[in-house]
Amino acid sequence: MPSHDARSPISPHLTTVFHQASHDGRRLVEGLLCQNGESLDWIDDLRQLQAKYLEKSPQRAQRDCSAGCPACCMTAQVDATPIEAIAVSEYLRNYLDTDDLFNVKNRLTRVTKLRIAQINAQAPQRPLACGLLGLDGKCSIYPVRPIICSGVFSLNQNECAKAEREAQAGDFSQSIPLDQEAIQATGGISGTLQRVLVEHGLDGNLYELSSAVLAALQVPDCLEHYLNKEDIFQNAICTDPHSPPRKRIVPKPKFLNRRASRPA
Repeated sequence: MPSHDARSPISPHLTTVFHQASHDGRRLVEGLLCQNGESLDWIDDLRQLQAKYLEKSPQRAQRDCSAGCPACCMTAQVDATPIEAIAVSEYLRNYLDTDDLFNVKNRLTRVTKLRIAQINAQAPQRPLACGLLGLDGKCSIYPVRPIICSGVFSLNQNECAKAEREAQAGDFSQSIPLDQEAIQATGGISGTLQRVLVEHGLDGNLYELSSAVLAALQVPDCLEHYLNKEDIFQNAICTDPHSPPRKRIVPKPKFLNRRASRPA
């Protein structure tokens, strides 16, 4: 996703926002793991926490996003945690009729195949529209969209349109001015969600959204299977394999723990 200059130093205030959001996120996720709730409950609670930070951002009045502007959905690869992908799949099952769900699955399959072809250098590196973008240019899963989607706000819609045009031509270098406090809070909550899942022995890796939702749609009662530590997302595109089951953690060799026993 095009962003603000990544080389710009993060201010002490933004660092504080990140750490506070991480702290609040940890307390929330630990509580959710103790409950027997649904995946949609997770997203509702996470979004309520996120909203408290988004409303406090001093750049809130400068945001230039509006309904029907699909620039981000046309240019950005969205990464999501398993919990977020499962919530999207449950939303689709609950609110789409059989024909619409069939069409969504076909769209997700097409986008996933194209993404895999790009990864394998078998297709041009061009932006792919999100498989969950509606024909009307609006997000079809807006109430349960991933946390990253609800936490990124452009401060200049013209720059978004420019970035979309240049991305379609193969240039992904365009930067967009963003609400930085919203990004830091969102990063804190999302990062903590991943860490707490991993700490509890669950899959906390990040997956490309279309492929992850497609994988979750194949498994009825997906959240139950996920919490039972089944590998639901083995066929999804993992974009950040930082922990099991995608990344095998190799233990430190035992000899490194031994004291030297040889005589001097």
